[in-house]
Amino acid sequence: MRMTSLLAPTMKHPPEGWKDPGAVRLMRGGYALSWENGEWNLLPLGAIMRDNICWFFLERFLGDNLQQLDSLLATPHGLENLLRRSVQSYRDLPLRTVESCGGSLLLGGIEEEGMSLKDISHSIFSSIKECLSSLNLNCEEVQDLCERGARSRLVFPEESHHTFAQEGVICSHCGWHGTTTSESGRDQGFQGADSPVMKEVYTPDTCSIEALCAFLNIPSAQTIKTMFYMVEKGNEWQMVAVLLRGDLYISDVKLAASLGATSVRIAAEEELVRAIGQKPGFLGPVGLPPSICLVADRSVVGCRDVVIGANRPDYHLTGIVWGRDFSTERVADIVTLEAGMDCPACGEKLQKSWWSDVADLWLDQVPDEPFFYQDKEGTSRKCRLWRGRLSLDVIMTTLSRKNTFSAGIAPFDVEIIVPAMKDFEAAHLAIDLYCKTVQAGMAVLFDDRDERAGAKFADADLFGIPVRVVVGRKAAEGIVEVHFEEDTREMQAEDVPLFLASLFDDDEAEL
Repeated sequence: MRMTSLLAPTMKHPPEGWKDPGAVRLMRGGYALSWENGEWNLLPLGAIMRDNICWFFLERFLGDNLQQLDSLLATPHGLENLLRRSVQSYRDLPLRTVESCGGSLLLGGIEEEGMSLKDISHSIFSSIKECLSSLNLNCEEVQDLCERGARSRLVFPEESHHTFAQEGVICSHCGWHGTTTSESGRDQGFQGADSPVMKEVYTPDTCSIEALCAFLNIPSAQTIKTMFYMVEKGNEWQMVAVLLRGDLYISDVKLAASLGATSVRIAAEEELVRAIGQKPGFLGPVGLPPSICLVADRSVVGCRDVVIGANRPDYHLTGIVWGRDFSTERVADIVTLEAGMDCPACGEKLQKSWWSDVADLWLDQVPDEPFFYQDKEGTSRKCRLWRGRLSLDVIMTTLSRKNTFSAGIAPFDVEIIVPAMKDFEAAHLAIDLYCKTVQAGMAVLFDDRDERAGAKFADADLFGIPVRVVVGRKAAEGIVEVHFEEDTREMQAEDVPLFLASLFDDDEAEL
């Protein structure tokens, strides 16, 4: 490819509104085009590079016996339709598939009954980790919940918040990583008397936990807040009362997963008035109508001498004890995991972190009519379905923080630069070298622009092509400079194709 024919508008200055150094590099280097709404589109360099990354992972997946599909996993019931046509016996399992879809590789599989998320993710993630490691990228594996239930993830730790970064938590003591929907840690005990007397206390203008704690001079951890949610299950909505410690926050994702709900939302004031006859602000779990399901976070179990709403304006109940004054059999981990909470692994305090989501894997929800296969004994067993996603864009952005890209990943293997195209001998030698390296099977970018040498080298730095061949001041002698990694060599132009071929053979062997 000649630069005079390539669409690659480079930028001298970073684009406004972008903080991720990888994304900035792609845009400055003409790999992508940024828009004012915070979105981007790939240009030829970016499209080629993403295709290279895609094929790099596809080769590994195909080597692991995943089957490549087209426009099937992206459809709502594609995996189920494949199962109906392709799986009858244990001999057909496991059936694992992969499909390219824009900036991601979609994954999906059908397994034997009894296969756990841990078993499946270990197999798939091992391949992804090895590929990332060969690209000098390190990732961490985390477990959390999503709208579909339990999920395993691979993430890139980040130093700050930017385009693809999401908030998470980390334990500096043991190295545990998690997200806001990961399992919470150990519960703190409650302070106060073992058998306090329940009292109704006048608490005017204390509709918030902060105002209540200031009025009663107590810590927020000694209160229990009652939040009312509308939960959708089977196209029907039901009101539930959710209890958790006053210093914690509900995770809607965890709540929906614990109830097997399609979606959840905070109940509107008019819905509360219809169901309870009261507005929010002073509501509690004691004396609620039996039609309202009570769900408690694990932090509430065993509470004593705590404060709750009295279900009438300007009043709260103090001296409340779990099991004596209220309780529920529906107990689940529904709290948002945040910095300052206990590490689930070692109990030390968690710290805030940032990470980019590179891969996800989750078990598919069990359909109303399960799919069956016959095992070795001829017994019908339920199929286990799973889905996943590998983000090519996150990988590409992370790789773009490096000075140069790897051979096979970069959009071109070699860039040939002529500092002065008006130098006839240099231009002629460069054109001859360009033709020969292309004939040798290499992807070559030839900067044939009539531009200043400084501009060409600045663009070459942004492009990050792994090998740079400069045809300059010794062109009359047939000598060129070959730059790769930290090395620079002068050699005869006629020897360059063979030298590059051996160089790329070594790089491919490492990958």
